[in-house]
Amino acid sequence: MEDNKPPILNSKNIALITKIIAIYAAFYLCVIIVQLFVNPLDENPLTPQNAYDPIYFMAAVHLIVLAISGWSVLKKKFHWIVALVCAVLVAFSRFYYNEIAEYIWGLTTTVS
Repeated sequence: MEDNKPPILNSKNIALITKIIAIYAAFYLCVIIVQLFVNPLDENPLTPQNAYDPIYFMAAVHLIVLAISGWSVLKKKFHWIVALVCAVLVAFSRFYYNEIAEYIWGLTTTVS
């Protein structure tokens, strides 16, 4: 019997996609960490107190994605739903960063 799955939906490709997502999430976390140390916002007196909040949120999202996809890679148990959910989280957090940042700033802004 022949397997009728399209060539893109095989186990080798899901493993590759999951590894790429894990590597991207780790890379993005490194970028955030370097940005926090190299470009400190505390030196500018005009910077609001909640300026780092969207960066922390993005770090948390990518840390969750890294944990889920990294666990999948380490255990060598690959599932399409895990890869798709992680890819959607990363894509939405990147494409809608400005909207997310404005929403978080709106939540964390204190009115005196």
